[in-house]
Amino acid sequence: MAQRRIIVLEFNELCPELLQRWMADGSLPNFKHFYDASQAYIAHADVDLPLEPWIQWYSMHTGLSYPQHHVRHLTDGPRVKHEHSDIWRVLLDAGYRVANCGSMNASGFRAPGSFFLPDPWCTTEQPWPEDLAAYQRVVLANVQENTNASGGLDRKAYLDFLRFTCTHGLSARSVHAVLKQLATERFSKGTSWRRAALLDKIQTDLFLHYWRRMKPDFSTFFLNSTAHFQHAYFHLLAPESFDLPASAFADDEHRDAILFGFQQMDRLLADFMALERQGVTLILATALSQQPNPGAAAQFYRPRNMKQLFNTVGVQSFTLLPVMAQKYSAEFPNQAAADDARTRLEGLLYAGEPAFEFSPAKPATLYFGFAFHGYVPDDAVLQLPSNDRPSIPFYELFYRMPHAKSGAHHPDSVLWFKTGQHRVAPQPVSILDLFPTLLDYFAVPVPRNGGYVREGRSLLPELEIERYAPPIAMVA
Repeated sequence: MAQRRIIVLEFNELCPELLQRWMADGSLPNFKHFYDASQAYIAHADVDLPLEPWIQWYSMHTGLSYPQHHVRHLTDGPRVKHEHSDIWRVLLDAGYRVANCGSMNASGFRAPGSFFLPDPWCTTEQPWPEDLAAYQRVVLANVQENTNASGGLDRKAYLDFLRFTCTHGLSARSVHAVLKQLATERFSKGTSWRRAALLDKIQTDLFLHYWRRMKPDFSTFFLNSTAHFQHAYFHLLAPESFDLPASAFADDEHRDAILFGFQQMDRLLADFMALERQGVTLILATALSQQPNPGAAAQFYRPRNMKQLFNTVGVQSFTLLPVMAQKYSAEFPNQAAADDARTRLEGLLYAGEPAFEFSPAKPATLYFGFAFHGYVPDDAVLQLPSNDRPSIPFYELFYRMPHAKSGAHHPDSVLWFKTGQHRVAPQPVSILDLFPTLLDYFAVPVPRNGGYVREGRSLLPELEIERYAPPIAMVA
């Protein structure tokens, strides 16, 4: 197994139990092939709370536990890039070529023979090579505001996106899938939710284009669509676990949405397994999984335009750092400006109570979301902290997110090493074990930035894989 490049497939939050169920009944033939040729582990999160993918992926990428790194929010990772060495930076410093295609909460890099695409919620890091910006702009808009009818880009952005993808690996199969989806939407209402799988196909084409051109020693590839389907439709998969009205389950259009997501990823898996003929070892990781959410009856609301909302309450100087679902993060020039913004936001009332709830955040930053999770009627109003306009219709500033969050996070995850041998580990491991395993494979010492001692252990002796012997031309 020596001299085999590594690709870590980061398929966010896939459930081990669902994989086993659908592999057994033949629904996921490529996952089954992958599993049967893998040394398979269940990996447990480094903490039970807070249990969020942007925390656990950051832990996996740095080998640091949450109590060590304290990266709590989706946009925090790039902000502490100089405090913690992640897997890409450590390998770059050792002379290897690396790639990061969409991995969550990661900081950027620029290096010959390497490429970087920020995750689809990141607005602070620039892609490398720079021409990836045409692709990133459309992805950001469609992922961050996918539920917001007020969001959108101009026609030029989409033309730039089309030109870029057509010259950077877009496959005939993906084009056919896009045309088929558009035709389906024209004749069958309620099918646009399947578009998330199209982005997965296009991003796979993009990754394969750059990988084949550069052949980095180590790569990561991240997808999130199925995690979204699980969050939105878990109640349709396990109705016995939910105390919801009958109307919540009368949703035939989405009944098989989660299986659809798994099957779309199953088809993409074949593309990556084809790279094994070019000297690749694949690792499948999910960081977390999901389970039925007892709070699934909650409603969530999101501002139509956060800049407009800030201006409405008199906040001017800020930088939005979008996060997932109904939450927002905003950065201010200093702590005084952040405190002033919080005071102004707290003056926005719904039903006589502050409209926003706030969570702990970094200095000069606010992390917040709409506080009320019940049903907001169509004629509801917000009270403003202004005598000029004392109230405003609620739905002028907010919209109701279309999905109940019926899937909740679970600390167990998949960690499969496709070595050609099948073995199921009898005991769970930690997600923190992947970092030292990868460094052990590449014969790179585990760093101790800031005196941190990594808690994970290398699994390499159990995997019986020889360490990587890089090509002579590795270092430019």
